[in-house]
Amino acid sequence: MDISILSEFVSLVETSSFQETAFTMNVSQSALTKHIQKLESELGNLLFDRSARAIKVNEYGKTLYPYAKHIVEIHQDAIVALQELLEDSQNEFAVAYAPVLGQYGLIDLITDFTKKYPEENMRAIETYQPLELLKTKKCDFAFLGENEATDNNFNKMIYKTDHLAVVLPLNHRYADRQNVTLEELAGEKFILHASVTSLPHEETQKFLELCESKHFKPDIAAESQFTSTMVRYVLGGSGIAVLNRLHIPSDVRDHCAVVDIYPTVRSYIYLMYRRKLSCSAATDFLHFVIEKINE
Repeated sequence: MDISILSEFVSLVETSSFQETAFTMNVSQSALTKHIQKLESELGNLLFDRSARAIKVNEYGKTLYPYAKHIVEIHQDAIVALQELLEDSQNEFAVAYAPVLGQYGLIDLITDFTKKYPEENMRAIETYQPLELLKTKKCDFAFLGENEATDNNFNKMIYKTDHLAVVLPLNHRYADRQNVTLEELAGEKFILHASVTSLPHEETQKFLELCESKHFKPDIAAESQFTSTMVRYVLGGSGIAVLNRLHIPSDVRDHCAVVDIYPTVRSYIYLMYRRKLSCSAATDFLHFVIEKINE
């Protein structure tokens, strides 16, 4: 008996509809009819009572149905098991992250893993759509900001915790402070992080939400997708930049002051990963990340 025809038989029993089964199994209704007739011919019995308006499984069909369903399920399980074995034998996986998250130690993390496990094949992908790659199984792991890390179909953990700060010229009156309130920044012009999507950048969104809660309307002088451009605006005297502290490159402190915003406005970077990892190397990477987080 042909497994594909048994699959069509099982679907036809469950739907009682040639039209629905043909659509589900991606065959024409005429081909489906011929397949069922072939199965009935092989077995020497009709499996359905047919009328002009309906089709109904008969006693022979009811007897065959649980065995056919079991055969189909075993066949599908076998295909999945073989595919997983193939993937595991390749022992390769991918990690995706957005360019904006590169400042959060991801390059060092990936480099350290490849040094510790030189025999394992990991591919790092910098992309504006890391979540999409995770959803389409083109990677096992995705590092994401809060706005994207909302899909409950995946496991997730906090990779980094950050908070908002302002980048000031070295001669600014608050340059020597550890923190500064929004009220103290009244009258300043702000440089904010622009987004590459229709949603506000997470840093900008959190800053604007803080402003709204304080009934404070910020004077926005410029917006940019790039941290380096925002710092150049600060150095040029156009205003002060609002960024997450860990997102600010270390060399900026040679030319600018970095002061925390008070009260603290926290944000989180998440690691999201597939519930069933594709290979043992991916499992090693997950354990490696957990160790680094707990250091």
